[in-house]
Amino acid sequence: GSYYQRLLGPCQRQKQTKQQDKNREKRIKRNEQSLQAIWDYVKRPNIRLIGVPECDGENEFKLENTLQDIIQENFANLAKQDTIQPQAIQRTPQRYSSRRPTPRHIIVRFTKIETKEKILRAAREKDQVTHKGKPIRLTADLSTETLQARREWGPIFNILNQQNFQPRISYPANLSFTFEGKIKSFRNKQVLRDFITTRPALQELLKEALYTERNNQYDPF
Repeated sequence: GSYYQRLLGPCQRQKQTKQQDKNREKRIKRNEQSLQAIWDYVKRPNIRLIGVPECDGENEFKLENTLQDIIQENFANLAKQDTIQPQAIQRTPQRYSSRRPTPRHIIVRFTKIETKEKILRAAREKDQVTHKGKPIRLTADLSTETLQARREWGPIFNILNQQNFQPRISYPANLSFTFEGKIKSFRNKQVLRDFITTRPALQELLKEALYTERNNQYDPF
């Protein structure tokens, strides 16, 4: 106990505390990541509709009709093949803001992940999804951290897309693209950085996007 602590010089004690702090930070980060993974898994069969106007006396039945209208308007072929029946549908909880007259998002939960994937694929193929002719957005429902991680791939994704590498962002936030005939997948930028160190052409292509991202990113470890 304290006798041992006295024998250790203050320097040694400081070293110990620093190490404990570091371990604690690592533990917290690990917990946050596993929580995020659970949250994303829970939300996995969900779709988020953004920009659909709210109406008075809205209930689950009316929201389901709105969803069917959107599917008919945008993905008529999909509606022919399949009865798209949501398991649950609701607006996001009210976060009232007088400055923001925008409608709350609609969260649709499907029983099958395949249904969600089909709709998202159809939305990607159609440049603009609309509701009664007005543009709306249709996205996967993911945790804030995962959405942020997906956004950070943006500049790299665009470069790879222009150069015909057929990039994709897969669940939850992995970047994959075709390289030398094989599909390569990366869960974060560090893994991609390691991969391109031995591939000069790819490194040249991506160095700016990877490097600028790195400057803006605060990395505590």
